[in-house]
Amino acid sequence: MAGCGSDEEQRSGTPDRTVSALQKGGLTLVLRHAISDANVNRQELLRSCAFQRNLTEAGRDQARAIGSGIRALRIPIGDVRASPLCRTRDTARLAFGRVIVDRKLVSPGVIGTEADDKRRAEALRALAERPPADGENTVLVTHTGNIGTAFGEETVREGEMLIYGPRARLVGRVRADEWTELLSSAKTASAG
Repeated sequence: MAGCGSDEEQRSGTPDRTVSALQKGGLTLVLRHAISDANVNRQELLRSCAFQRNLTEAGRDQARAIGSGIRALRIPIGDVRASPLCRTRDTARLAFGRVIVDRKLVSPGVIGTEADDKRRAEALRALAERPPADGENTVLVTHTGNIGTAFGEETVREGEMLIYGPRARLVGRVRADEWTELLSSAKTASAG
C-alpha cells in the first residue's frame, strides 16, 4: 500500500497516514473499476451492457468490499462520477450507492476519435487538479487507459484507487485488497 507524502513514502506507505488523509477530505480518488470479465474482447458499445465487458461476481463483491471499507473508516465522499460503461457505473453504485454518469471518463476507443480520447484524458486530469470542497473526497471511477494517459500510471489493477491531492499530485494508492489492512490499522491506532 502506498501512503501519502514523498515518492519514497508512497512506495513504503503507512496505513495510518493514508487513512488520516482520506478522512480529512479534499482529495480526488481515481478508482479503476472492479474485476471484470477479461475474456470478453469486442468493440464496446455504450447502448447496452450486453456489448461490454462487465463485472464478474468477484468484481461485484470487490466493489462492495471497497465501499464497506470506506464507510467503516468514515471517509467522507462527495461526488461519485463514473464512465458510462456498465462496469464503472456498477462499481460506483455497489461501492458508494450512487453515481453521476460522466462521458469524460469513458474508456479510450469506445466513442469518438483518438483526439477525443486525448481530450477526455485531459478532462480527467483537470478534474483531479481541482480539489473538492473541504471535508469531502470526490470519486472518479474510470478505466486504466484513461488513468495511464491522464497521469502516466500504466499499471493500475482492477479495484485499485489512486489518491490525488491539489494539482493532481499523487499522494497514495490503495489496492482493493488493502481496505481490510487500513481498517485494522485504524482500529489499532485508535485503541493505542
